[in-house]
Amino acid sequence: MEGALSSDRYGGSSSSRGGNSNDYYGSRRGGGGRGGRGRGRGGYNNNRHRHHPYRRDNDHGGGRYGGRHGGGGGRRGGGRHHHNGGNNNNNNRGPRQPANRFTTETKSVDPQYAMMKQLTAMVAKMGDLGGAAEVAAAASSTAMGDDANNNNNNNSGEMMMMRPVVKAIGKNVSDLVEVLCGAQNAQLFLKFGDDDTTAAAAAAANEVEANEGGDNLAAMNLNDNGEAKEEEKVTVINATKQAGTLATLLVSCAYGLPLQTPSYAALTLGVDVKAPKETHAGFAGRCVDLAMRCLGRDLDMALECRVARSVVGGGAKKTKEDDGIITIGEHEKENVRCFAERTGGFGNGNQIDAYYRAKFLLRYLAYLTKIGIVAAEDGGDQSFLGLLQMLAQAATNAAQASANSNEEKKRALGRASRVLASLILSVLPFAMNTNDGEKGLSSDTISDLVDVIETNIVGQASNYSSDYGPGIGPLSILLKGELDDAPLAGEMEEEEEEEDEEEEDDDDGDQPAPCADTLQDLLRTVRKLVSPSSSTRFALMRDSPWLALTMDAQSSDMEEQEKVPMEYSGEQLVLDLIGGEEDRCKSVPYLMSIDNADDSVEIICRSLDGIVFGRLAIFDAPSEGGDDEEEDDDEEDAEETNPNLESYTKSFSLGDRFFLSDAVRDVLMCHRPMVSDAGADRNNAKEVADQIWAISHLFLGAESSDDSSSKGIEFGIIETLISLIVQCTPQGSGTPSSSPLNELVYLSRVLLELTKLKPSLIPQAIVLAVSGMFEDFMPSLTPTARDNLGHWLSFHLTNTDYQWPKSYWEHWAPYAAIDKRNSRGDFVSVALWSMATLSPDGPESVARECLPAGSTLVQSVFLKHKQNNADISSSETDLINRIWDTSEDPDSIRQHIISDELSESYGSMVRSIDDNVDNSMSQPKVWWRTRLVTRALFSPLSRETSRMIALAEKAWKKKASADGDNDMVGEHLAEDDRDETEDILADLPDAIARFKPVLLAAVARDADAYDSEATGKVDDDKLLLAGEVSILSEIGCLVSAWDSTASFSLIECLMKNQIVSSLAVATWALGDNANELSHVSPQWWKVVSLAVNNAVTDALSKLELSGTDLGGGIGMIIDGAGASDGDDSKEADVTRLDEALKAAVPILKYSLERLCHFLSTTNSPRKIPISAVDLVEGVKRLSRAVLFHLNSLALSPSPTLTLSNLQRGLMSMDADGEKLASVCRAVECNGEQEKRLLQHVAFSVEKLF
Repeated sequence: MEGALSSDRYGGSSSSRGGNSNDYYGSRRGGGGRGGRGRGRGGYNNNRHRHHPYRRDNDHGGGRYGGRHGGGGGRRGGGRHHHNGGNNNNNNRGPRQPANRFTTETKSVDPQYAMMKQLTAMVAKMGDLGGAAEVAAAASSTAMGDDANNNNNNNSGEMMMMRPVVKAIGKNVSDLVEVLCGAQNAQLFLKFGDDDTTAAAAAAANEVEANEGGDNLAAMNLNDNGEAKEEEKVTVINATKQAGTLATLLVSCAYGLPLQTPSYAALTLGVDVKAPKETHAGFAGRCVDLAMRCLGRDLDMALECRVARSVVGGGAKKTKEDDGIITIGEHEKENVRCFAERTGGFGNGNQIDAYYRAKFLLRYLAYLTKIGIVAAEDGGDQSFLGLLQMLAQAATNAAQASANSNEEKKRALGRASRVLASLILSVLPFAMNTNDGEKGLSSDTISDLVDVIETNIVGQASNYSSDYGPGIGPLSILLKGELDDAPLAGEMEEEEEEEDEEEEDDDDGDQPAPCADTLQDLLRTVRKLVSPSSSTRFALMRDSPWLALTMDAQSSDMEEQEKVPMEYSGEQLVLDLIGGEEDRCKSVPYLMSIDNADDSVEIICRSLDGIVFGRLAIFDAPSEGGDDEEEDDDEEDAEETNPNLESYTKSFSLGDRFFLSDAVRDVLMCHRPMVSDAGADRNNAKEVADQIWAISHLFLGAESSDDSSSKGIEFGIIETLISLIVQCTPQGSGTPSSSPLNELVYLSRVLLELTKLKPSLIPQAIVLAVSGMFEDFMPSLTPTARDNLGHWLSFHLTNTDYQWPKSYWEHWAPYAAIDKRNSRGDFVSVALWSMATLSPDGPESVARECLPAGSTLVQSVFLKHKQNNADISSSETDLINRIWDTSEDPDSIRQHIISDELSESYGSMVRSIDDNVDNSMSQPKVWWRTRLVTRALFSPLSRETSRMIALAEKAWKKKASADGDNDMVGEHLAEDDRDETEDILADLPDAIARFKPVLLAAVARDADAYDSEATGKVDDDKLLLAGEVSILSEIGCLVSAWDSTASFSLIECLMKNQIVSSLAVATWALGDNANELSHVSPQWWKVVSLAVNNAVTDALSKLELSGTDLGGGIGMIIDGAGASDGDDSKEADVTRLDEALKAAVPILKYSLERLCHFLSTTNSPRKIPISAVDLVEGVKRLSRAVLFHLNSLALSPSPTLTLSNLQRGLMSMDADGEKLASVCRAVECNGEQEKRLLQHVAFSVEKLF
């Protein structure tokens, strides 16, 4: 385990007894349930090795703690919880070795500490679906029938109809309750309050939670800036001590293990009923009280609620009185995210964690409501319904107030309302009384709550605009229409079909899709679920393992105690979110009275990344009754070869698919691998894949079907993962992922582990999903989504020995061979280029191992970039020899470059310049010296590219000849003559720094030559900019198309050495002064993002070095009234932001102007030009990247500045959303598609800025 977020289903036997161990790792885990983590009876250790330098060799016997504590656990979380000790056999072993190889000191293990860690393991794995499913599958049908008959007189009909996996979980809970509430164990496990042993017990549980990724009341003793709170004149409430160790562990598991929530509700009931009343009564009340404290804290964090502060003399103090109550937890510093995860994306890592904790805490309270522990409706405002109504009212107030607030506050409140709406909608299906006799909420009550949210927040009447709306949204993954892809040779476009599609687009207008994101999908699912005719096969909301718990009936006959279903007999508990003076939650009371609220509290919800995701349905929706017979026949013809896909499309309703996808996302978030600041690993991709597959045990069988209840579920899992992959943060964007679910490598690793876990199911689903995406979605995907899909496919194939159907490569090859760019050809090229990057042999390995023999993809993707080195001039050859072979002094080379001798030998290149021609200074022949030096300096790069292409061609022809294709045999290819000690990416940066004077001298000499030949006045700044662009243009011709990493690294090196400016990089990336879209690289925005980052970093570095106060300027505007308070610290921060804006805004404006220029000069009446989409989607991505760079480099390091300062600074430079949108709307376009694209850009930048 040993914690709440781990899995124990790997390796080892499934037997409950431990086996013998003859190696290091066998002795470490000992016996136990499958994989050793369940801890059955201890095994023997006959380890022949004497000592391992990094591990204690005496770990033998049961489980992690060896013979001393024996085995714990049972059959892999699904069996009984034994506590039998293991055998301690030290035969053939030397003397006990110390844990530290450099000291003889040993560390003893506190028995109570070890016992609490075993308790944590049992509680965390008690409701494990995989373990329970194995137990249920192993049970014979006769035994199950006898069990049902024995309970027929005592248990309800729901118990008789309970799923076997739920029965197994209920049995686990029952056994654990008996252990915990025994006469002797209760004193140890159920202690709470100020008992002396409680702290030690809690420390054990908290350490395990910290090591496995649980939060465990994290940051309750931290202020809003993450600093330690001052404890002056406050009453400290230790929430962990008050609740007790078991309650703390139970609640932490409830909000950390999304698939096991029903088991923790059942455990709450069991312990509350079975605990000794005289000493440990009120367990459920302590759990609920702790859960409400956690919920209040997490709501504040999810909404990013801050207490307003005033700054005096550089210190911060509360505007409210310091007197009050502070609630803390123990070992909190160990449980917060590591720094890298806290600052990922827009720095909202803690917000995302808090949202998911609040989501699962509400679900836990919903189950307690169905049991009867928590009041459903009778408690008024403090009932579960009252809590949801209060949250709904707070969300409504936030949405309404957002229309009357300033821009920053408006956006923050709008996002806050959606966070609350998402929390409410996500818990409603679990609160509905789906089974007879349950005490949950009625469908009418839930329908009323849905009406409030739909009318005011998410529905069409609320003017909700999704960030993922096709074409319009800043994060859209689909376009508003299809790209103008070139058809294959011999194919004719159907004009009538195009006209029909165009009419449909016109009818749709610019409204986003009805279900573009997961929040809209959630609303639709809940709305349909409460209708009388709707149902779902998703069983988690119906699972009631507490029905398997029994207790002794109250009877006068003491000889035979009758067992009856366990019921909660105490007074129903109420939910106090506010906590009186404790002030558990600040955000909800503030929103409830927002019209009359003061400025002491503010909501700064900055992002919904990691909370709301885009929605992409890859496979067909379930057929409705009114479908045409022809469509049914087509579906049968298409799916008859794969019955699992047919089962998925027919038996999984839209509601089932949503709950499946939501569960997958929950598992990906809660079980994600993490590394703490101390270097401790938490979970791995294999465990995540195992937990995802456990979701297959959460579906009921389809009606009128003999198929397995989970048949075809692999297609739903793949659909969810690919929909997340296409919306990941793009590689090379210069911005980190905002959440684990936006991390391409993480998702790719999980999908790879799923392939290994289910090799007979997952690969087929992947192939069909990619095929469907290629045929149906590729022309409608945004460039970023298309590239993400290609990068993932390359990663997957590289790690699966390039196993991919040959027919697919043959089918895809013609699209890559078309001269005109098209989306399908770009996808194939990106996938193959990425594969070449991942392999040390580059394209050679792709040609040799991946592609079929004789595939034309090698020629169309790699060989077309073959360079002709035969026309290298003698001057260039001489310069290459001076730089790389003889290591001549840079100063002598510089003198040679600017000499007249070189001009005479190379010929005069500027005499024919016509300065009357537009952009004459950008002509290549103006910068012949600059280009000559650049080619010579980067000649190793050119040579390496030619070498790799030659090897790829050789491998391609060799494979073709072996396959019998004699047409490709006969051409002689050079052998690989690469120097193994050569490291180009290490040598080139050194050479760039060394020969920088040579390159700058060449630029200056060419500029002087042009100035002397040109008539009229020459703008020196523009002239030097053109020279810098010429350097970048030459490098762009030398770098291989597939190696973007090398290209970005060299560009960054040139900027850091101040050879080229950030503006020059942006100018080059956007085609310099070209008037055609084809001159713009599809990856232009990544290069410009790199330039913005360099410009801001350089500006701030110069400011720190100069130490001068600029004074005045836009800094006074940004600071507003605060500039007159004499605060030197804030003035310095304002100056930093001022300089950062001056560096970033011109590049952003230039990019937008180039976009408008290109779109105004093109005319596309029908479909969308692919190059135009590269520009439009690039501007959206660049806008987000600019905001991130400004926030991370200038705003986040400052304790005094907020987003309002950034907004005012943008407004002062005419770069706020309204001004940037007006620039787009003012452009006149001739093409219909171009007009629509400009409207989309205007909408996105206005929403972002």
